[in-house]
Amino acid sequence: MPPSLLPRVPLALLVTASSSSPIAGCSSTAPLWSRSSRRQQSQMIRRFVSSSAVGAASSTKIVVQFRNGVPTLTVPLPSRREELCLFPMRPLTENVGILCENMKTEDRGIDFAAVYTNDGIRISASSSLEHILQMKTFRLRINDVLYDVTVEKPYGQQIGTDEGLSKLDSLRETISALHATLCLDEYKEERERRLARALEEAERELEPMEQEKNRIAHECDAHANRVMWGLFAVMGVQTGLFARLTWWEYSWDIMEPVTYFSTYLTVIGSAAYYLHTKQSFEYPLAKNRIFTKRFHKKAKIEGFDVDLYMSTVGRVERLREELKRLRDPLFHHLPIPTLERLEQTLIQESASNLIKK
Repeated sequence: MPPSLLPRVPLALLVTASSSSPIAGCSSTAPLWSRSSRRQQSQMIRRFVSSSAVGAASSTKIVVQFRNGVPTLTVPLPSRREELCLFPMRPLTENVGILCENMKTEDRGIDFAAVYTNDGIRISASSSLEHILQMKTFRLRINDVLYDVTVEKPYGQQIGTDEGLSKLDSLRETISALHATLCLDEYKEERERRLARALEEAERELEPMEQEKNRIAHECDAHANRVMWGLFAVMGVQTGLFARLTWWEYSWDIMEPVTYFSTYLTVIGSAAYYLHTKQSFEYPLAKNRIFTKRFHKKAKIEGFDVDLYMSTVGRVERLREELKRLRDPLFHHLPIPTLERLEQTLIQESASNLIKK
């Protein structure tokens, strides 16, 4: 490099570095703080020289060319004897950091890669390549070598204008709509087949449990009916006994307090039933309670898993609801993410309803 292009180091740094160097004839056991000070000063000098090299080093011109519609950057690799390598620049999905990392991955001898403006200002790694290509000219630094990069005119003419950007947005929308149109029907058909297969398997698992449950439920229903008829018989016997004692054995004056206290005992029994079950004494609720207690007792004796049966029933109902929703015409033109979100919502609601039951 010619002496005129070498970076100028501040005189204060050089003076400080020279003054902190060991004096001839001094002992080699210098204080530790002086050694660390010299190390920090040397690092400051190297950092200043490296930052100044961006504006002072000589540069080589390279061009971003379009190959099959994709902008590509041809860069000589430093560790492979100036071997040229093509790097595609995807302006819609990649940024400066990805481009620099691709260069470092391709050539392990690249320790530093960055992009600068023509004024020597570094561009952040998060900047989109689309923004870089719209600049038309920029500078690429690889280690200590600078490259003046020029973008071909087609990209600046077609994409760099507002009309080109609007066309690009329209193209994105068209591609998205085309993808939804082509993939939505296929996704729904595959989803419907998968749900139908899962529903068939769940119904096959549920069938023997349903038969066993119906048999136990029939026996428990008969038991609940017998209990209710027994209660009715007890009430009839009580009425006949009071009638016999009132009109044949004793008089009404004697039996009136007895009937009063028997009626009050019935009220006390109803209150005790509420305190025990937290339900009012009504005949349908009482019969349902008798049926439920008998069913769980009978199922435990015969080895019928009630929890497994309830989970299988909930799974069958959920699959039927999903198939019904999938075949609904109102959902035919919804995008796939919306359908997946609705499906997750339906699953959560079904699970919460099952837990409440």
